[in-house]
Amino acid sequence: MRSRLLLTLSLLVAVIGLALFLTYGVDKKLEHADVPLTGIAPDKINQIRIIRNGQDEIRFEKQSGLWMMQSPYQLRASDLRINTMLKLLGAHSYAQYNSKNTQLSRFLLDQPQVSIEFNGARIDFGDVSPLEERRYVMYNNVVHIINDVLFQQLQAPAYFFLNTRLLPEHATITTILLPGHAIRRQQGVWTVDPATNISADKIVELANAWRDADAITVSKFEDTTQHDSVRIELEKLGAIEFIIVREPPQLILARPDLGIQYHLGDYDAERMFLKTTAAE
Repeated sequence: MRSRLLLTLSLLVAVIGLALFLTYGVDKKLEHADVPLTGIAPDKINQIRIIRNGQDEIRFEKQSGLWMMQSPYQLRASDLRINTMLKLLGAHSYAQYNSKNTQLSRFLLDQPQVSIEFNGARIDFGDVSPLEERRYVMYNNVVHIINDVLFQQLQAPAYFFLNTRLLPEHATITTILLPGHAIRRQQGVWTVDPATNISADKIVELANAWRDADAITVSKFEDTTQHDSVRIELEKLGAIEFIIVREPPQLILARPDLGIQYHLGDYDAERMFLKTTAAE
């Protein structure tokens, strides 16, 4: 009986010990294993450069708190795309290898297909790891294995990284020249010429729709067919002209001067044009 009691107590101690190890020991190990790709704080970055074999490089710069693409377009960049790239700085590194003791060609890091620089700090992208489809990257002469979440995006065309808003943020519209109608704001009141039966509220809704228009996607403009156009005149910012490549509900508006076009959703598209009859 006594031997059984001792055996039971021994087993109980072993179980408690195992539980303590799983509770505290594993957490400690995971904490120790949490190695970031870099030690760079994202909020310290003000320049980003994407380098791709066979494609033009893309450059971004943070100006007055806003990210702007400097090349190949000089337009506002997408905050979503920028933030996705900045997350790379703190990506979890599952394993690290000193590049001086590593044959870089094994990982396709001797001539990387894609690289990205944050304030000049360069990260090269190599091959996919055979385990769990993670990717080899090199930073500061160390080869890391990280989750493969950014490589494909970095090979996208430059317009993929552009802000999808049609007009500059906080811009004030003074005139909207639609095919067949001119909408102007005079002394705080919107008017339509020639006059129509549209209500004042609908005119304000139309003007606000243009002010806040945000495309679903941006793509390259290649259409050379003659189309109607829309001219938006902005207070202190001049005018912007859009070519109507496709009319609502699947609205596509192009900026031939920039070589891009915006694809609008049905909801925005329906509010941006007049559907009226002439006033009697």
